[in-house]
Formats: sequence, C-alpha cells, structure tokens
Amino acid sequence: MVMFYLLRWLGLVLIGLLIYFQTFHFGFIFDDHFFIIDNPYIRNFNHIHWIWHTFPMTRLVGMYSFALNYHFNQFHPQGYHIFNFIVHLAGVGLVWALARLLFKITKWLPPEDRLNQDLPFMIAMLFLVHPCQTQAVTYISQRFESMAAVFYLGTVHCFLSARLSVDRRRKIILFGLSGLLAILGIMTKEVVITVPLMILAAEWILFSKNENKKLYIVLAAGGIFLYLLFSRLVHTDLRVFFRTIPSESHDGDVLTPGRYFLTQMRVFLTFLRILVFPIHQNLDYDYPVSIGPLAPPLTLAGLCTIGSIVVLIVKLRRQFTLIAFGLAWTLITFSINLAPRANVIFEHKLYLISFGFFLMLVTALSILVKDRRALMGILWFMVMALAVVSFDRNKVWGNEFILWNDTVQKSPHKARPLNNRGLAYYNQGHFSQAMADYNRAIEINPDYIEAYSNRGLLYYTQGRFSLSILDFNKAIAKNPNHAEIYSNRGLAYYREGNIAQALTDYNKAIEINSDYAQGYSNRGLLYLTQGRFVQSIADYNDAIEKNPNDTDTYGNLSNRGLAYYNLGNFFRAMSDYNKAIDMNPNYAAVYSNRGLLYCNQGNFTQSLSDYNKALEINPNYVEVYANRGYVYDKQGRYAKALSDLNKAIEINPKYADAYINRGNVHLHQNELAQAVSDYSKAIGINPQYALAYNNRAVAYYRLKEYDNSRSDVRRAKELGDVVNAELIRLLSKETGIK
Repeated sequence: MVMFYLLRWLGLVLIGLLIYFQTFHFGFIFDDHFFIIDNPYIRNFNHIHWIWHTFPMTRLVGMYSFALNYHFNQFHPQGYHIFNFIVHLAGVGLVWALARLLFKITKWLPPEDRLNQDLPFMIAMLFLVHPCQTQAVTYISQRFESMAAVFYLGTVHCFLSARLSVDRRRKIILFGLSGLLAILGIMTKEVVITVPLMILAAEWILFSKNENKKLYIVLAAGGIFLYLLFSRLVHTDLRVFFRTIPSESHDGDVLTPGRYFLTQMRVFLTFLRILVFPIHQNLDYDYPVSIGPLAPPLTLAGLCTIGSIVVLIVKLRRQFTLIAFGLAWTLITFSINLAPRANVIFEHKLYLISFGFFLMLVTALSILVKDRRALMGILWFMVMALAVVSFDRNKVWGNEFILWNDTVQKSPHKARPLNNRGLAYYNQGHFSQAMADYNRAIEINPDYIEAYSNRGLLYYTQGRFSLSILDFNKAIAKNPNHAEIYSNRGLAYYREGNIAQALTDYNKAIEINSDYAQGYSNRGLLYLTQGRFVQSIADYNDAIEKNPNDTDTYGNLSNRGLAYYNLGNFFRAMSDYNKAIDMNPNYAAVYSNRGLLYCNQGNFTQSLSDYNKALEINPNYVEVYANRGYVYDKQGRYAKALSDLNKAIEINPKYADAYINRGNVHLHQNELAQAVSDYSKAIGINPQYALAYNNRAVAYYRLKEYDNSRSDVRRAKELGDVVNAELIRLLSKETGIK
C-alpha cells in the first residue's frame, strides 16, 4: 500500500513539473516588485520585525516566506518559483487527504470498492492541473492565496480527523492543530476567516445524524475568537461592508455596497465558467459594475444560481452528501469576496474555491457514469486536457511584456494593462510604443497616477526634462506621498540644472520613506557633483545598507569610491571599486574611476589597463579617452595622447577637460600657439575653469606674452586656484612687477 501511494505521489509530482517547470525560469512581475524587489524589510532578519508594522498582519506568514526566499535566493526568482510549486504540491496533497477522509466519513462507496482510492486521487489531480490554479502558483506574489489554502485545507482535515478519532489524546492534539493552522491561515490571507462557517457546514452536512450541541457551542466560540483575531489583525470591523470605493476593475466606476454585491453575482458565474471552460483567462479583467439586478441581466442569473445552489445543498445533503458538501465549500469559500474591495475579480481566488467544485464534479460523475473504466477514462481525459491548457497558459507569465500584451488584448479599454505594457515596452527600449500606451492609459483614466509617473520617466530618458517635470507634477498633485515620484522629479530638476529643487525633492522622498534606497543614492550623486563628499558618502552608505543587493549597488559603490578618492582616502576608494567590479565586471564607469585612482598613484600601467577595459565596454566613453590621453601624455607618448584627446573632442566638442589635456600635450611639445588655443576653448566652454587660466598663463609666459600671462595668473587666483610660485617669480623678473 505504501508503494501504491508513493507511485501516485510520483505521478502527481511529475505531471506538476511538466506543467510548471518552465515557470521556474520566469522573472518577477507586477506586485512582485512591491512585495519583493522594493521591499527593504525582507532583506535583513534584523529588520524583519518591521513587517509587523508595515504590512497587514493578515499577510505576515507570506511576507516571512519572502524573507526566507530572499535569505537564500536574494533577487534570483527561481527559488521563489520553486517555493510556490512546493506549496502547490502541499495543497494537492491536502486535497487528496481531505477527499479520502470525506469519502470515508460519508461511506459514499462500499469500503472494498477501489474507487474509494481512485476518486480522491483524481480530485487531487484535477486540483493540480486545472488552469485556474496557474495565477496562484506561477505569479510569485499570489503565494498568499496558495499558502492560505494549505492552512485552510489542513484546518478542516485536522478537525474532521479529530471528529472521527476515538483516542482522546489524539483527538485533543488534532483539535489543537486545527486551531493553530486556522490562526496561521488568518495571518496569511483573509479567506481563512470563513473556516468556522465551513466546519459548521461540515457538522450539519456530514454529521447531522449525530448532533452534538456542546460541539456547536465550542465551534461558535472558536468562530468568534477567530473573527476577533481577524478584526484585530486587519484593524477593521463590519463597517467594511458599507464603504464606497472607486473600482480598479473598470475605469470610472464607483463601488457602493449594493453595486459591489450585485457585481459579485456575475463574478460567481465567471468563476464557474472558468472552472468548466478555462479559456480567455485574464490577469486584469475589465469588469464593469452591476448597477441593478438586470443591469446587466447576468447579475440576476448569478443571484439565481447561488440561490439554486443553496436549495440544492439542503435537498441533497441526506442522499448526496458529498455533492452537497462540495457545493457548500464552493459557496462558503467564495463568500469572502462579498467584502468590498477595489478589484472585483482576480482568478487566483479560485484556488481554494476549486476544491469544492472538483469534489462535486467527480462525485456527480461517479453517479452518472456507472462503468468504472469509462469513468476513469473520462477523468484522465479531463486531466490531460486541462494539463495542456495549463502548460499553455503558463507561457503568458514568461515576462512582463508577454503578460501585459495578453492582458491588453483581452482588456483593450482599461488603463492599467496599457500602463503596464507601456512600462514593459520602456524596459525593452521601445519608447514610441511605450509613449503610445501611456498616452492611451491617461486618455482612458485622466487620474491615473502611475501613467503620469511612467510617462514622466520616459520623457526624462528622452532628455525632455520640462515635459518630464510637468508629468511628475501631475502625479504628485494626485498623490503627494509617493517617494519614488519625488525622487524621479528630482532627477529631472538636476538635469535641468535646478540643483536646489532637486535637493528639495530628494529630501522629500526620504522624508516620506526613510527606507527608500534610491532616494539616498540620487541625493548622494548630487552631493558628489557639488563636492560635498562627506554627505555623499553618508547617503551612499544608507543606500547600500538599505538595499545591499539592488541591481544598482555596484553604481553606488563606484560613486562612493569616487567620493573617498576626492577625500584622499584611496584605500577605501580602491576597496569600493573592487567590490563594484566583482558585482558587475561589465560596468565601464568603475573601471574609469579605478583607472583615475591608479593614475593618481603613478601606476600608469594598471591605469591604462582599466581605461582600455572601460573603452572595450563603452567605445564612446568620452571621459576615458580624455583621461587615457592624460596618461599617455605623462608617459611621453604624445601621438597616442593626441589621438585619444581628438577622439574625446570629436565625441563631445563641449568637453572642457579634453581641451585642457590636449593643450598640455601641445605645451609639452612646445606647440605653444596650439596650447593657448586649446586652453582658450576650455575657458570658452567654462569661464570659471581656474586650471585652464593657470595652464594658459604658462603657455603665454613661454610665448613671452607676459601681460596675458599675468592676467591669467590673476584670474586663476580669483577663482581660488594655487598658482605655481616659480611662474610668479619668473613673471616678476621679466616684467619688473611684483
């Protein structure tokens, strides 16, 4: 018998892997960015207690699972997907166990009938392969749903096992375990609040012939305790059923309690349709609100369907107990959806609901199809067909563009899918398509903050900073507490040269969210360019500490190293550069920075090696050409120096440093007129460039244009540069003027 179950378990695992193995290589999508990528509280077990204060307590267990994943996998999504698959297998196992227990309790079939083993297994197999499960399994963030379902199934199974047990100690242990699983479930997702009602339904349907008033009292007390715990965790009460909120399922709709209830009648029909015919699945349905029982007519049809199911439960509970319980399970687990929320429909809610449907379906088929081989043939055909559909549906989750393109095709008049597809286009570098999607999203919903924010970021990327700031202003006007938008607007102000406003925005972003690493990183760069190196280092320390595995950490390390370099702390600068290169060996800027440090130390060989590597990565890196030209000049390799400096000026004719370095080469070759010309061009680009005046003063002296030389010396001093004392002495000697 053990081998029998092991072989069946092996079959479940193998079929599950055939459906879901492809998903192990998929990335993070949609809410994964909020719960994982941008969530600082899962990255350090020392900070994990902040999850209690930041997220709803009905999400704690799921959030801790993300922290566990992060501990082992950081931002590699494969481990997260494997965890979700394991949770799904746990759910399948509990479905199998619970179905077997229900067949035993109801004595649906004679004890010797092999269908007592086969039918529960087929229920588990349908639960494993049905396409309605893909959203709760493949979409990493929806492990909240699958984990809650595992606790829910475990709670009911332990309770029913305790009811059947004749051993007092075992009974107490199982009842206690049932309560513990219910509490863990409540701390995973709100759906578990319906478990007391489910147990009452089980008592009424499965054990009605042996009514136990004491047990009902205990169950009622347990239900009240669970509700009070739930109310404490979510900080809400029954008033949640009477609120009015804007709909996120259809742009422009407002959900009143009555309209939301009527809309759920249609949602129930949609869920039934997906369970029977799993086609046209959609991550983000465009689902208009029902404004009356006949508007649209399916509203009344849904209400009548639910009413009919209630009648069927009452009628069938004596003779067709399993069918009645399956129907009761379906209604009770659906009932949590009657609590108003902005999104009226998501497919992952079917994960737990589906067990009741499969229990009812398989039991009904066992009545209708008397031939065992024919029955099993039908069930296996269903399993294979559903597995193929699930495999195909999972392909949609391959990346954000595929997913949102599919969603836009199914919800073409909804702003959110368009905005998210636009973001996917943006990440692919397809800016014109991204702009079209953002514009369309804003046209559909003029109050859509994310679309303004994303379009502002696109304008920024295109260098259209004024338009970028206008969009960020609109987004901030609609939500003045969005840290990322302030930070992005700060970037646009910075590029426009409005440093004061940029700093104000960075400060505001950090004030709103003190754990927002990008805000510290952006402000650190601003301080770096201002020469405020101590403040820059402090901000980069915060950015790295708050998000040590961020994809931009190597950039933060490189910039912090540059700040250390400017403070003369070459040891720490070198340490940061080396760490940045270890993290990303293809980051040109850090090779440029380390090359500058090697040059400062007189290690020209290693400096050239880093500059060569930087240019190998980025052949148009103007600063590196200018700096490598400087090194060649120091080595007396003037032809190579001029070649690099000419290339730098060709790439950026407004790059003052390149003119200064080329002027130095000419000066060293005694080409004094060319040197003066280059220094003058540098001054034309930046009239405040003291070094250019200083160097031109030397060239003028050697040309014996002493008045011009003295004028440049005076200007260099005014700008705060230290002028060579020997040059001043020689000028005084030649002119007789001190």
